[in-house]
Amino acid sequence: MGRDANPFKKMPTILMPDELMAKALRRGEKVANEMRKKELPWLLKARAVEEHKVRTIASVVADNLQKVIDKTPPVRKLPKFYQEMVEVLVGVDDFKKSMGAFKWASELVRKLGNEYAKKIRAARTPQQAAKLRKEFVGRVKSILEQIHPEMAFVAVAREKLKDMPTFKELPTVVIAGYPNVGKSTLLKKLTGADVEINSYPFTTKGINVGYLDDIQMVDTPGLLDRPLYERNDIELQAILALNYLANLILFIIDASEFCGYTIEEQINLLKEIKELFKVPIVVAINKIDLVDENRVKEVEEKLKDVGIENILKISADKEIGLDELKRFFIQYLREHYIN
Repeated sequence: MGRDANPFKKMPTILMPDELMAKALRRGEKVANEMRKKELPWLLKARAVEEHKVRTIASVVADNLQKVIDKTPPVRKLPKFYQEMVEVLVGVDDFKKSMGAFKWASELVRKLGNEYAKKIRAARTPQQAAKLRKEFVGRVKSILEQIHPEMAFVAVAREKLKDMPTFKELPTVVIAGYPNVGKSTLLKKLTGADVEINSYPFTTKGINVGYLDDIQMVDTPGLLDRPLYERNDIELQAILALNYLANLILFIIDASEFCGYTIEEQINLLKEIKELFKVPIVVAINKIDLVDENRVKEVEEKLKDVGIENILKISADKEIGLDELKRFFIQYLREHYIN
């Protein structure tokens, strides 16, 4: 599967036990009413009514559960990025276990439906046929209540997974850096993407995507300079984006330090990213309109000292240096990744 769609977009709405049983019972009663109109001997009609109720209820419940299975992609077949996102957002093992519960319940309800339909065909009285149908309904309710926790889990997982952004099979630039250095502003200026932008850290709650010609640009959540195991789920999404999506990392340095982090702290984060990922890095010194030239040169020298060769100077807010940045992306990625 290519990175051209969120594989969880097609997951259907998850009905809880009471909702699913109510739907099945309504459908069963509707079918039974049709059977009651037929001209049949009284015992044969009674059997037919109860049998059709049972088969319809079994079909509605089993088919609904099976639809969830069919519309949910197997985690093991997903691209690595989406596998890791499932782990971060809901947990792969819990997700697989819950989907297994859907499969178990669907198969068991269908099996019981066939068994009780056969018993009802052999019923000697209408009362016996009705009793068997009630017994079947009770067992189905019990099965659904048994997997209620898994149904609730999948319902919550669906809401989280279906809102993941869609990625295309294109050369990808991942924008990284401390919170409030201007990542979201830059993405919007370069691509016109509609993203939330304000002056507070952690504005970016997930991963935002924009496009510059045939280049995909991804804005990650703010990364903090601390060990990987201490990062929260939102920060892990950024790590995943860097690890599995990036062909090029654009690291943003706030030359003004108005983001709340010193140049030294920002460069330490840059060094951590260099050590973690074997992806080419270009650094953009941002907010140059807020500092003097000597300050910019000082930052530039510090970047060269840690081995950064590609350095551009910009102001995302004032749109200074953005044309040069665009040209760099297009030239670099076309040379290395675009046929």
